Amino acid sequence: MKSQRHNYLNSIKEAFSATKYQMLISLGIVLLLTLLLSAIFYIVEKIAQPDVYTGWGDAFVWAYTRYIEAGDGVFEGGPVTIVGKIIASLLGFIGLALVAIPAGLIGSGFTDAIEKEQREKELEEYRRRMRKSFRRTRDKTLRDYLDKLPDKSRETSNTMLFVSQRVPVARLQLRLGIDTKDIFDVCKKFPEFRLKNLAESFSDEEFHTDRFVVEHFPLNNDESYGWKINRKSRVTIVSTSSFIDNGTGWFTYYLAKFGGFNYISKDVEADPVETDSFFNLSNDPLYNGQPLSKLNEKKDKEAIKILKQKLDHRLAFLDDIRSMVTNEDSWIIIFAGYSKNSMNPKDFHFADTKENGAESTVRQQKVYTALRQRLADMLQDEFHLESEQHSERFRLLDTNLGYRLQEQGIIANSFVLRPSYDVINFDNRKLLIAYRLASCISEMLDNGRGILPEDLVDLGKTGFGYSESSSLD
Repeated sequence: MKSQRHNYLNSIKEAFSATKYQMLISLGIVLLLTLLLSAIFYIVEKIAQPDVYTGWGDAFVWAYTRYIEAGDGVFEGGPVTIVGKIIASLLGFIGLALVAIPAGLIGSGFTDAIEKEQREKELEEYRRRMRKSFRRTRDKTLRDYLDKLPDKSRETSNTMLFVSQRVPVARLQLRLGIDTKDIFDVCKKFPEFRLKNLAESFSDEEFHTDRFVVEHFPLNNDESYGWKINRKSRVTIVSTSSFIDNGTGWFTYYLAKFGGFNYISKDVEADPVETDSFFNLSNDPLYNGQPLSKLNEKKDKEAIKILKQKLDHRLAFLDDIRSMVTNEDSWIIIFAGYSKNSMNPKDFHFADTKENGAESTVRQQKVYTALRQRLADMLQDEFHLESEQHSERFRLLDTNLGYRLQEQGIIANSFVLRPSYDVINFDNRKLLIAYRLASCISEMLDNGRGILPEDLVDLGKTGFGYSESSSLD
């Protein structure tokens, strides 16, 4: 009962808040009409009743008293002219509107507030049901690989469970009875869900119809740019485009978990229409092509709000990377996906320099060369995937994150590793590929530390969605 009363009062408060501007406008219009009509009333009645209406103020007071039906008690007589009587009638109607309009606005706002509250409850229920679609399950390909290893410590692989990479919208509609608008609204309201079009990941040489899917991913409680976890590793995996790229966030999340690496993922956009890439960082965040310094504080309030949020995301992102880079032996591996085609048939690309092949973002070139060769050989021998170790197609720009980190005084080794969308979205070996990449990187860059015990516990949990248990900074 107390909760219902609280909700009722909140609805009334929200109704007033939602309609206050309309009520102010309506009251302003009433005031202007009253002033105008009282002025006309004074002109015509002054001639007929000069002793009663000695000044314009009397006419205005008389007009006001019409609203409270007290005119006859204040003045000796009412209007005697035809125009005065017409104005008196009009003021009577305005008096009715003075009560009816605010009452109607508040009533409408109250109804909207109740409908909004009901909609919030609906979306919360849809959220719960959609989350159940991301059941944690085994991956047969990875389990079979681990079971064949001679190391008996891999026996725990049978209990390793993973969140589904995506769920088709059509499946949510059929199994959960949720229509398309409800799914879209849930994804818009709750940042743990992300709506994607899988057709964007196919080769540009082929035509594919739209295939809408929903991704689910973990978020930090600060509601900043996305997800971070500091495992105190020498290696930090950075997914700069999880919000945009299909499957990149999911693939890199498990790669980091398998290796016991630090992890940072760009999962949230302040403006989903004009995204702020962390792969290449412009000098300033932009809104409609304009930086914060070019906007008018009074005219562009919403744009300024979005730009400040973008700037906050950037600062939090860079601060998190800085907190994870402990010394010059730290490594930052930057991930972004791409689409294969006949002109670009490779499955993986490595990049660490600009167009001229100079100014590498890697300080320890010998280690990097050995790592690059090791990963390329492993991908070819075990999965028949081809790598471009000196990517000409994906040379770095001056604005690339690796160079921006150097400008920020973050001293570490960084390079870009770009897997194709074919690998991270459509290859049924993708989790095994992530596991093998993590194993090789951990062995060469992080003293073979590998997956942490708390991550094994986390992977053994049944249920739905992510359940990250490692400590956060």
